[in-house]
Amino acid sequence: MKCMIPLALTVVLLAGCEPGTTAIPGPVPPGVIIEIYAVAAVEGLGTKAAVDPTTKATINLVGPPVVQTSDIATVAKSMIEIETVGGVEPAESVPALEIVLNPAGTKKMLAATTSPNSSTLAVLVDGQVVSVPQIFSPINGSFRVTGDHRDPSFLNAISAVTGQP
Repeated sequence: MKCMIPLALTVVLLAGCEPGTTAIPGPVPPGVIIEIYAVAAVEGLGTKAAVDPTTKATINLVGPPVVQTSDIATVAKSMIEIETVGGVEPAESVPALEIVLNPAGTKKMLAATTSPNSSTLAVLVDGQVVSVPQIFSPINGSFRVTGDHRDPSFLNAISAVTGQP
């Protein structure tokens, strides 16, 4: 019995420190709008200009959105571990927005990310671009959105969407 207590404590401590931990998922709060757009390389018919929050470059959102709030089943704040280039500095844990799509959203996102023409998406929260990720493989059902973890706008967007600080 004495042996079981330290073992149980070790399991609890390791589970709490595990990279990639996720808070309890929940629905998008009422009044919060999430939209995910394909990004075009050049301005054209059906596009609208926006600003990439990281590079400050103008991007061209292709309307209508690929996925919107009604296509999202749950959201949660997650912490993921980012490795540094060359391993010079220790890895750091950064916040991300974990999104799980409903069946309709899954179908739309898979169609949008399977095409070679949609290699970049823009994630908007309440009309503000919070992340412009490059897409390297089809997205099927769930994904994590990262951004500049030092940018208060990105951190505030995660809190607004999840209700989690």
